Amino acid sequence: MTHRGKPYSELTRTNLFAFYSIQEIKSWREHEHDLGRPSGLEDFYQAHSLCWECKATGVTISPVDSDGDIRMYEQCELCGGTGKSSRVSEISSRGREDGAE
Repeated sequence: MTHRGKPYSELTRTNLFAFYSIQEIKSWREHEHDLGRPSGLEDFYQAHSLCWECKATGVTISPVDSDGDIRMYEQCELCGGTGKSSRVSEISSRGREDGAE
């Protein structure tokens, strides 16, 4: 029987911390909050062109199939497995203008 996807361990992936540290994320969010701007985690992802769909992992969050007890995943279609978004958001542009990034 053919299964859709591959086991998670066989997929090339990344993670948020390959791009930013926890402290960098917290600092950005505090800065944006202090300025009265949107400062949620999704706002951070958008401002830094990270893929929200896969949470910057490059792999689908939910399994797409299973092979017995092994869950199968696929590369994220939106970012092509890079963890980066091609969308430049209004938040990202604003961050660059005031040096918030």
